[in-house]
Amino acid sequence: MNGDGSLNAVWLDASAWPNAVIQEAFVDPLGIEGFWRTWYLEGFVDQGHGKVKCVIGRPGSGKTHVLRHLGLVAKEIGYQVAWVDFAKTKVAAIDDLYRVVAGQVDWENLLNETLIEIIGKELGYPEFDGNPRDFITWGEVERQVVPALLRRDLREAIDRWLRRADWHPEFRLAVRTWMQEQIGDLVPEDSPAALWLQGEKLGASQRKTLGVKSNVTRRNARALLASLASLAHLARGRGLLVLLDNVHVVALTTRLDGRPYYTKGARDQVYEMLRQLIDESPFTPYLMTILAGTADPLHQAKAGFPSYPALWERLQTEVQSNKVNRFSDMVDLDRLWDGDEEAVIKLRHAWSREAVVGMLGAEFVPDSGGSLGLEWGQPRRLITEVWQTPGERGHVW
Repeated sequence: MNGDGSLNAVWLDASAWPNAVIQEAFVDPLGIEGFWRTWYLEGFVDQGHGKVKCVIGRPGSGKTHVLRHLGLVAKEIGYQVAWVDFAKTKVAAIDDLYRVVAGQVDWENLLNETLIEIIGKELGYPEFDGNPRDFITWGEVERQVVPALLRRDLREAIDRWLRRADWHPEFRLAVRTWMQEQIGDLVPEDSPAALWLQGEKLGASQRKTLGVKSNVTRRNARALLASLASLAHLARGRGLLVLLDNVHVVALTTRLDGRPYYTKGARDQVYEMLRQLIDESPFTPYLMTILAGTADPLHQAKAGFPSYPALWERLQTEVQSNKVNRFSDMVDLDRLWDGDEEAVIKLRHAWSREAVVGMLGAEFVPDSGGSLGLEWGQPRRLITEVWQTPGERGHVW
């Protein structure tokens, strides 16, 4: 439950909570998370579609909490998940985004699962489900196959499988090289293929050895991100979920220590990146992106979304209605809380439990000398009230 304001200096925001607190204290307003899971994560994105959603709300409305909990759920059902906090990490363009995302996915898991898939379906050994590095030895012992022949067959199977993958050519080449290294006798400690896939810059000689012409750039990063989402699905998974939190800081025009600051040029690059994500989502299978932040950029003509017409046109396509529409690509979290009295009651109960008190500690919300105003979201106002009411904090309902 993030936001900007004086209380932030003493409020341990949701980006820093342990996963146990994220799970224990989570309440789903109007069932939005369950709705996204049912309609998008299971049966849409994992079936070869792409989607971009936006979550807005006042500071303390629970945006970060919702995103983090959804990320935990997505991991449990087979997604690779990447989290980007714009208030802490400067992401100025699509190549920056790729590097941050690629630095968080579990590459070892992706490669191992892909190799097991190839061994089972391309080579015809579905009974093998161990570490791919042990496959050659397993084949020699269990199937009496000559190691050299089995290694050759596996290399050919990898090539056949990769030819069918609709990926950027250099992404395919780097994955092929990394896979071949995994099944070889010696696995290099700093594989150029691994470094390149994670967005690290390689020198000209390393790129020549690998066979790629360039590093990750703004020209190829979008295609590489799409390829990564496809790999996340093909590696016996569902796809890739990218969570972009505190996007509103891009539109802030005041400098604060510890927070990235965006010049007009950098801001326009971010808005162009968001436009690309929205425009290309129908053509980016297995990728779901969720943006979250306050509604400030929607109303700031000079520094907000309206300052970049190409992005603003896409965001204005949302139909405004007095009725909450969970299919909408822009969800107002404050309206969800206002429309779900039962969820508010559950929230009070959740934040009164001893389990949450013990995990966060008594210093979580110090005495602010009074209640919070309406500029804060209902969840933070309610939690502050609970934690400052004698006898209610730590009460077992």
